[in-house]
Amino acid sequence: MAGNQREMHKKELKAKKDKRNKTIVWIVIAVIVAILIVMKVCEININTVKEHFTDSNGKFSLSQDINKNNFPYNLDSSQNVVVKNVNNKLGILTPSSFTVLDTKKAVAKYTFDHGYSNPVIKTSGIYSLIVDQGSTKLRLDNTSENVYENELSGNILCGDVAKNGNTVVATLSGDKLCNVSVYNKSLDKKMSYDLDYGYIVDIAINNSASKIAFVAVNSKNAQLKAKLYTMNIGTDKPKAEIDLPNCNVLNLKYNSDNLYVVADNFVGIVSNQKKLKTVFECGKINTVCYNFTPNDELVLAYNDYNNSTENKLVRVRAGGNTKSETKVSGNIRYISASSSTVSVLTNSNIITYSLGNMKEKKKISVDDSVKSICQMGSTVFVHRQSLIDKSESGK
Repeated sequence: MAGNQREMHKKELKAKKDKRNKTIVWIVIAVIVAILIVMKVCEININTVKEHFTDSNGKFSLSQDINKNNFPYNLDSSQNVVVKNVNNKLGILTPSSFTVLDTKKAVAKYTFDHGYSNPVIKTSGIYSLIVDQGSTKLRLDNTSENVYENELSGNILCGDVAKNGNTVVATLSGDKLCNVSVYNKSLDKKMSYDLDYGYIVDIAINNSASKIAFVAVNSKNAQLKAKLYTMNIGTDKPKAEIDLPNCNVLNLKYNSDNLYVVADNFVGIVSNQKKLKTVFECGKINTVCYNFTPNDELVLAYNDYNNSTENKLVRVRAGGNTKSETKVSGNIRYISASSSTVSVLTNSNIITYSLGNMKEKKKISVDDSVKSICQMGSTVFVHRQSLIDKSESGK
């Protein structure tokens, strides 16, 4: 009799335990269903949520820290790496690949192997143009997919991209020395112009893809002569041909109707495609580094002569005003600017300044393993050897 009572008692305990376990299971299922309903209503990407709970080995775990980021981010190379702001994401070009990296979690949003031997990148808005300089291939990508990849008939000298995705490319030409062509995103040719003055060393297109400019170099009396051409797209001849002073042009960049001409010892601005205004007279400065803000304003580091360690950092507005200026001591290796701040990389520090008044905001010590920096808002992204790390410059 006692044995039967013990057996019945065990069955009762087991039944209670089974009931409790079933209750827990149904509660968990109800919670999961509720979460899925909320996610559906809020249109949350389930794959994005999954990323938060997936470790580096791809294993799913509910114990994963959702605030964890992947910085420092590993690169496939430590040399010849270019890091740029592409629509508030990091565009990272290496000798073998290109990656669009999320700046909060260091998650690769888009990546591919380009296979180019000499890749050169230009960016505008969401678009990135990568040309294989000296070869015939180029490709246009946005921050999530490839728009096109194309092979031209002539070797590519240089190119540029507008915010709407239109591109301008200068190539060697069989008929003339060079050809300049403008393409839209469907690879329809919008303009073609042949040039026999000299070889094109740099080219630019404005944000609305209505204007282009390019510099061609020729030799005269054993000296290189640079000539600047401006054209309105839709016309068949240049708007202006401007002889530049004895300088090596480093970059052309449009800011609305104004065009920056940045050279090794000269800075000028062309207004309305025809009038050149000198900002820094040829031979009076030595350009050390330069960068453009997201609003296409020039930030320039220069000194009085080569190898000088006494530098000036100046903001050059589109009209030529250079009011904001400060002194920077040391060997400047790189500068990068956002719309409100600019950071300078020297041999020993990253120094961040307010762009409005050039007052110092922060200084952090670094060593020579840092190759370059990219300023985005209050954050400085640091390329160190084969890593990308970040530092909050506002802290």
